[in-house]
Amino acid sequence: MSEFTAKKLKEARMKAEITQDDAAALMKITRRAISEMEAGKRSISADELAQFSRIYDVDVRELLFVDFTEAGEEKRLAAKYSSFFKLLEKLSDRDVEDIYWVMKRKVEGLL
Repeated sequence: MSEFTAKKLKEARMKAEITQDDAAALMKITRRAISEMEAGKRSISADELAQFSRIYDVDVRELLFVDFTEAGEEKRLAAKYSSFFKLLEKLSDRDVEDIYWVMKRKVEGLL
């Protein structure tokens, strides 16, 4: 595993305010395994990367690619939500308005 990925795993875990013990419990592996991954001393499977992505709420590409991390916030958001925007383009204006209404209510805690 690359030093970059090891570093990004640790950064993502700390940003998510998750301890190594908590991450290990969520991943169903040992704390030592988490420590070794973050130190770049243990390889990580694709399944483990996907789990880390969900647990730490980060895009897998942020854990793997320097170029993706160095991209501006707008580029990262566009990449993350591009499929959502493509779906929106296929909807009628009325359907899009309904989706925005639901999203707004959800953010306001009304749904």
